[in-house]
Amino acid sequence: MKLSLKKYFEKGNEKGFEVYQISNSNTKELSVIVINDDVENQTIGDQSNILGRALLNGRIGRFSTDAIDKNTAQLLADNIAESALYGKEEVKENFFDGKAKYKKAKTALKEFKPADLHELRSLGLELSKYIRSLDKRIIQAEVGISMQCGDSHLANTLGLKCDKQVKVFIGGASIIASDTDGEHRSGSTMFISFKSLDDLKEKALKKLPIAVSDAVDFFKSGPVKGKTYKAVLAPSVAAALLSFFTSQLQAKLVKQHLSIFENKIDQQIASKSLTIKHTPHVTNASASSFDTEGVPTQDFTVIDKGVLKTYFYSLETARYFNTKSNGCACGNGNSAPLILSVKPGKYSKEDLFAKIKNGLYINDVSGLNSGIDSTSLNFSLPCQGYLIKDGKKDKAVSMIIMAGNLLDLFNNISYVGSDVYDDSSIITPSIAVKKLAVSGK
Repeated sequence: MKLSLKKYFEKGNEKGFEVYQISNSNTKELSVIVINDDVENQTIGDQSNILGRALLNGRIGRFSTDAIDKNTAQLLADNIAESALYGKEEVKENFFDGKAKYKKAKTALKEFKPADLHELRSLGLELSKYIRSLDKRIIQAEVGISMQCGDSHLANTLGLKCDKQVKVFIGGASIIASDTDGEHRSGSTMFISFKSLDDLKEKALKKLPIAVSDAVDFFKSGPVKGKTYKAVLAPSVAAALLSFFTSQLQAKLVKQHLSIFENKIDQQIASKSLTIKHTPHVTNASASSFDTEGVPTQDFTVIDKGVLKTYFYSLETARYFNTKSNGCACGNGNSAPLILSVKPGKYSKEDLFAKIKNGLYINDVSGLNSGIDSTSLNFSLPCQGYLIKDGKKDKAVSMIIMAGNLLDLFNNISYVGSDVYDDSSIITPSIAVKKLAVSGK
C-alpha cells in the first residue's frame, strides 16, 4: 500500500523541517516449512514499515515504525523532531531532488505467476521426498518455500518520488545425513525464481544433488597436509570473500583513512584476470533502480582487469571527493554496492581442475565475521572441499584452515571460470588461484 504523504509532509512543515524524506515498504508473504513428510509451519502475513528522515535546524533526525495508522503522521514528525535535537550536523545537499532518469530494475517480471499456500506445500513435500531419495543416509530434509510480493516507495519535499516492486519465490533446503557409526553431516542450498513455482522447482532440482553431496561426501573425511596449494574457489566461496574485499571500497572508509585502497584509483589492486562491474538492474533480489537516498543506481566498472576504477559513493562522500554519487548510498552517508558481477571466463569448473592439475577445491568456508579482519583483510577460515588429483576432483577433505590476505589472494588469480552463481548479491563463477596456504595435519 502506497501511503498518501500529503498529511505526513504537512506535519513535518508544522515542525519546521527544512527537508522531509519518507520511505515506506509493504510485503505480503506466503511461506511453508516442510520437514520430511510433515508440514511444520505455514504462514500468511503482511508486513509494513515507514521510515522518516528530516533536516531540522541543521541537524538530522530519524524515526521508523511498523505501526501505521491515522496517528502515524504525527508520531513520526514528533519523534524525528526529538531525534534531531541530538542528531549529527547535516546539509540540504545530502538530500536528492529526484531530477534524473531511472533505469528499471528487473524485480517484478510480467511473466511472474503467483501461487497459493497449497501449491507451496505440495512443492515443499515433493522436494523433501526427492532429497531423501538421493541417498539412504539422509535422515532429515527440511525445505522452506516462500512467495514474497512487495512494494517500496521513497519521496521527499524536494520532489523526489521513487517506487519499486518485487515479486519472487525463495526456496531453501537443509539436509542432515547420518552414517552407520552415527556421524552426522549437513548440507544446504537456496534457489530463487522471479517467474513461477515450476521455474523454482527446476532450479531446485539442479542444486539439491550438490547439497546432498556436501553432506554425504564428507563422512570419514579429514584434513590434508598443511602447505600451500593451488586452489579453485567455488562461486559461493568466491562471493563471500569478495564481499569483504570490495567492502574496502566504501568512500567513507577512504575519507576516514581506513581503507587499504586509499589513493589507489587507476592502480592495479588485483589480478588482470579479475574484472568486476556494478550491475544493480539485473534480475536479482538485491536489484533496485534507486539507492537509499533516491539517487539512480548506475551500471559501472569497479575493477577493470585488476585496475581499480572507482569507489562507492553516497551524496555526502561524493561532495567530499568533489565527484557525483554513483547510486550506492546505504544510509547515514555510508555506501555499498547493490550487486557486483565478476566477468566470467571461458573455463568450466572441470576445466579449472584440469588447469591446476593438483590442488584443492574449496566449496565451503565458515567463521567469516570473526575470521576476516575487515581493515587489514587478513583471514583465517575453517573450510572444507576436495582434493584435486591429476586434474580431477578426488576425495573430500575437512577440518582444514585456509589463511592469508585477501589482497594477495585476489592478486594471485590464475583463471576465472564460466559457472556463474547468481543467487547472491555478488554474481561470480569459480575462481582458480595460484597459491592458498592451508593448515591441516
